[in-house]
Amino acid sequence: MTTINEQTRTWQGEGGPAEWTRAWGRTRELISTRADRFSESDSDGSHEEGISALATALYITAREQRIEAAAAPRQAVDDLMDPRPGETALGIVRRWEAHLENLGHDIDDKTDPVAARWQHLRYEHDADERNWDDSLARHGYGLTAVQYVLSDHVALAL
Repeated sequence: MTTINEQTRTWQGEGGPAEWTRAWGRTRELISTRADRFSESDSDGSHEEGISALATALYITAREQRIEAAAAPRQAVDDLMDPRPGETALGIVRRWEAHLENLGHDIDDKTDPVAARWQHLRYEHDADERNWDDSLARHGYGLTAVQYVLSDHVALAL
């Protein structure tokens, strides 16, 4: 049986900047306080995407603000997720991509663990791929699953 903590090490990938490693460490600290909220079954990938998006947001914040990931405030994650006036969901995706590119990542590079994880988060779960009669089906871009991880249901203390 694989624990959620062990799964995050796979999602993190190997290598990458020190801030990437520290962002994942901080994310593991946060989710360990609420591990009971993450079931063994993650058939739709929302746990993987939400946890990965949180780690990516902490990474972006830590690098851009030159702070430790542990010092990244909840508001910084919310600012990355909140749409700007007139911005679409795709606009949010493009904004995250711009942040990653400004930090020196080629978002299509599968050998860069940050970019490899981003490729999962920018994936759009399309209406044509699922039976939308199922209210639990994932929809939207993978990065939006961070909202589940930070929701009252999981209640991480970021």
